[in-house]
Amino acid sequence: MNNLLENKLDELKNANDYECWYLVKQTTSFVSLCYLVSFLKKYKDLELSKSIGLQEYISQQVSELKSKKPNIELFDNYRALRVAAFFGLIIINGTNYVNADITETYYEILARCNGIFENETLYRDIEQRQIEKMYISSEIDEQSNGVRKDFRLYPIMLLYKILLELGRSSGKYSISMIEYRYLVATTKKFEDFLDTLSLIQLLRKEPESNATFDSFKAKFDNRMILAIKQLDTLIVDNDSIVLKDDCVSKVDEEVFKFEQNPNIFATSNYLNFLGSTKSLLELKSFETEFNGNLDNTERNHSGVNVILYGVPGSGKSFTIQREYCSDEKCIERVVFHPDYTYSDFVGQILPSIDGNGNVSYKFAPGPFTKILKSAYFNPKKDYYLIIEEINRGNAPAIFGDIFQLLDRLPDGTSAYGITNSDIAMSVYGYQEHPVKIPSNLSILCTMNTSDQNVFTLDTAFQRRWDMRLIENSFKKETQEEKDFAEKKILDSDITWENFCEKINNYILQRNITMTSAEDKRLGTHFILSDDLTFDSRVDEPNATTKEKIDAIKHNSKFPEKVIKYLWDDAFKFNRIEIFDNGKFNSLESIIHEFCSKRKDDRFDIFVENIKNDLETIIVNSENNSGDDKN
Repeated sequence: MNNLLENKLDELKNANDYECWYLVKQTTSFVSLCYLVSFLKKYKDLELSKSIGLQEYISQQVSELKSKKPNIELFDNYRALRVAAFFGLIIINGTNYVNADITETYYEILARCNGIFENETLYRDIEQRQIEKMYISSEIDEQSNGVRKDFRLYPIMLLYKILLELGRSSGKYSISMIEYRYLVATTKKFEDFLDTLSLIQLLRKEPESNATFDSFKAKFDNRMILAIKQLDTLIVDNDSIVLKDDCVSKVDEEVFKFEQNPNIFATSNYLNFLGSTKSLLELKSFETEFNGNLDNTERNHSGVNVILYGVPGSGKSFTIQREYCSDEKCIERVVFHPDYTYSDFVGQILPSIDGNGNVSYKFAPGPFTKILKSAYFNPKKDYYLIIEEINRGNAPAIFGDIFQLLDRLPDGTSAYGITNSDIAMSVYGYQEHPVKIPSNLSILCTMNTSDQNVFTLDTAFQRRWDMRLIENSFKKETQEEKDFAEKKILDSDITWENFCEKINNYILQRNITMTSAEDKRLGTHFILSDDLTFDSRVDEPNATTKEKIDAIKHNSKFPEKVIKYLWDDAFKFNRIEIFDNGKFNSLESIIHEFCSKRKDDRFDIFVENIKNDLETIIVNSENNSGDDKN
């Protein structure tokens, strides 16, 4: 066997399963898929998700339609909507099909046939257009960053090119199914068509090698052929793919325009392009129109820059979730730290190695660029970039040129744009587009006041933000919040709210001897509710050794967090002001004492003033309880 063919066989042997042109294993019939999309649309429009599951609803609709139109072949598996996404009938957002957007292409087909999708001849040209626009491997493909991460081509264009070149040289515009499956459908880039042509010519000189290649049939189960069969330009049977004689001239013209600059057809707006009514050769006009429309389109005016600050555990992140956004699909969340950089935040050029060992360099967008793109292309939704611990990283350096975008107009749009070709290409599709924060994107940050000296936020940076103090007070607007505040610490009679307020008042009274006393207070949410729960198995005689050990570990959570904080941080330089210095000279001894005691005796670790205050709380609580009974 020729060395090049042997090398190709080795490549196939070492390849992953389905490392080829790919389509998910569901129906590819446009008739069935259009009906499925119509059912999805009704499901969304009627807001039925609370009363019935999507699969059950689609099964009902298919059953009803089959009873009226028994001759139509329909599929009732909602997962076939993934193929509808490959064909550009819907755009799937996340993993929930209910969140999918219905595209212009679907509505175009709907208008052509008035919802009678079995009249396929009325929209056959749209099918042809959409299949030619399919890209391997786009973000629709769940393995676009896995098995098929090196595929970057419009497969129909490559197939057309191969058929045309073979026709010119041999007079036959055809390939065998073996040539298609193992040589053509494993080609990863359009520019590699000459290598593929050479392999086809070599294999034709050694027909006895066909059986060796066909031994990989299960590995390269190529369902893309089911889409190719629907093209009017081709004749596809079990043995071959043939370009129709009367289509040669038309396909030749199309491929000629495409291969003048194949790279011009790369787009960061692929999903929107696929769902549009534009053909592949109209990509540039689509981007111009689409970006222009979005630049001037009406969008939400909710965008703000806010820094929420307060003591650790005061509920800054909780406030963001409750008052701004809890939908993770609309959020990018990052945490600043000393090693966090502009490249981490905005994006960076990273090397990529293809199957042939060739190295290329591509811009990998960071969280800022990703959320910017999401907000730009969804003008009626609110998006949030959440930066936790903004002052624990060098914020001005991390923002870099993005700093200029923080000045906003009254509607929330950046007052000034910047030139950044990497961000512009990633978000807008072309490098010259000015970068701005859209009015529907907010940037929310949290900052612990006790950490504000880690990295200082200068005045020029801070003035571009609204500063919001999150008060360190117990909120009891919900039953859950009330229960948390009034929950007793382990087996004692002292509630978390009482303890926290007494300790914080004591800290504030130490303002003369303690630096930044206000920032050293215990946050109301410094601990979790579970940390306060007492595991009684520690005292049960019938508990196993493991149960006792687990109970000891659990009951240690409160002192390991709260007592340790008071010792190591809040009172680091004046511990005798809070802890009974006559009894303890180490954190280990204090935690041991706290854990070994029971009920209110645990708090004997503190100085007399605090113990007296806590005892007063208990007495008052008991008296109030007695009043309630009377």
